[in-house]
Amino acid sequence: MNDSTLQNARDFAIDLAEKATDISGAIIEPPAFERKTDSSPVTETDRRIQRLIVDAVAAEFPDHAFLGEEDLIDGPTLPAPEDAPYCWVVDPLDGTRNFTHGFPIICTSIALMQDNRTIVGVVYDHASGWHCSAVEGDGTLCNGRPARIAGGNSGRDTLIAVPTGRYSPALPVIETLLKKYVLRNVGATALHMAYVAAGAVDAAFCYECKLWDVAAGALLITEAGGRISNFSGMPYEMPPPANYVGKDVPFFAAAPDAFDQLVSEFVR
Repeated sequence: MNDSTLQNARDFAIDLAEKATDISGAIIEPPAFERKTDSSPVTETDRRIQRLIVDAVAAEFPDHAFLGEEDLIDGPTLPAPEDAPYCWVVDPLDGTRNFTHGFPIICTSIALMQDNRTIVGVVYDHASGWHCSAVEGDGTLCNGRPARIAGGNSGRDTLIAVPTGRYSPALPVIETLLKKYVLRNVGATALHMAYVAAGAVDAAFCYECKLWDVAAGALLITEAGGRISNFSGMPYEMPPPANYVGKDVPFFAAAPDAFDQLVSEFVR
């Protein structure tokens, strides 16, 4: 895809994420939900947003594949990820548990991947309309303005976005971090990553996250000048959608000046 096509794909994804807010915003009371096989909640709003995006991809990019968090029974037929050069990887509503409680922090994450590289990424906050987007090699924009991480705080002023850890006991490292830094959690991994890209937090990490949680955010961070790795400090590698079977893809990300100091907390 050439630069013009990638820019069009970014605009396409931003427009879809904005339309997703019309769907979530129509819900006045906390919605009913079901439990998926992993016990996480899913609502009809999750499915409606994913259907919106699937239908739009099929109309605009019929030769592209699609990988989303939710299972949809019917709809347009798109190529399988292994049969297409490009794949849209989508979390239609990151923060579903927030949504089911009426806690107004939710976002839509849309990524366009080529093999194991994200080439377009968008994370869109439904409540405020704040969004970050990136095209590979062309930087990150937050609300349309260039975002560039200058550095990072150190010591007690350091803000770290931490995972919920709802499927396992609290990680010992969180207790260690709490003694040194200021921790934040808004219940949406994609937003945590976008906050790193915007410089709103100095670092973020997550153990229990899927490809659709991180595909857009990883590009936002690197294109803004941040660093992202696994928990050994090695370069972060996402699986290509063609090979993805739902395993967690843990990450650690931080502003460049804070990265080495903070990632050392995880490297043992």
